[in-house]
Amino acid sequence: MTMGKGIRAISPASIEFWDHYAKWYKLWVEHTRYHQKIIEVLKRIISPGWRVLDIGAGNGVLSIPISHWGCHVTALEPSSGMRDLLEEEIFKKRIKRLKIDQRFWETICPEEWLNYDLMVACNSLHLTQIGIGEAFEKLFQTGAKNIFLVYEIDSLHFQLIPFYKNYRLVFAESYEVEDSFAYHNLREFLEHRSVFCRYILRSEEMIDFGKKIFFREEHLWLKDTSRVMMAWWMRIC
Repeated sequence: MTMGKGIRAISPASIEFWDHYAKWYKLWVEHTRYHQKIIEVLKRIISPGWRVLDIGAGNGVLSIPISHWGCHVTALEPSSGMRDLLEEEIFKKRIKRLKIDQRFWETICPEEWLNYDLMVACNSLHLTQIGIGEAFEKLFQTGAKNIFLVYEIDSLHFQLIPFYKNYRLVFAESYEVEDSFAYHNLREFLEHRSVFCRYILRSEEMIDFGKKIFFREEHLWLKDTSRVMMAWWMRIC
């Protein structure tokens, strides 16, 4: 799922979490520039006509631009709540070269994606039931010509491997990005912070949040940042 920080009371590795979180993900993605740099880098890498698999596609924040560039995209998204958002975006933007696959990455045979041009995984591999190590290994078992991985350094300690099997790391960049959350009103903020935590916020928590909240562009914002890593491997044989 292509998102930044979120509520963690329900395990983010569960479909239940993402089915419930879709409403808030939509609110977050509509008011953030979190994916802008990722999209800019992908645009420099990708060529029209490529076959691309986007693992944990969410609402298509990466799949849809890639499709616009003339690629044939398969958006892997097992959450029905997130697929509803994706289908809404596909209809609204009249996307034609995008196929939705509702299966889990951990249940798919790598051989299905033999010789795909690109595998994209943005903040999704660590959410699989098999864990990031095995999920990462599976990317390279596909034999895809290019592997593009995005993850948050703050919450995931992952060792980048310059040479992996018959792949070479050709690009890696870390950077800090604003990851603030926008709300239309205080009620929305309280609902977001309380419903998924399954308890009413304590007074000391409200004071702490109050220090991070600011008003901008007719929205309440909860200030936050994330340290993001982008890595691109290319098949060398």
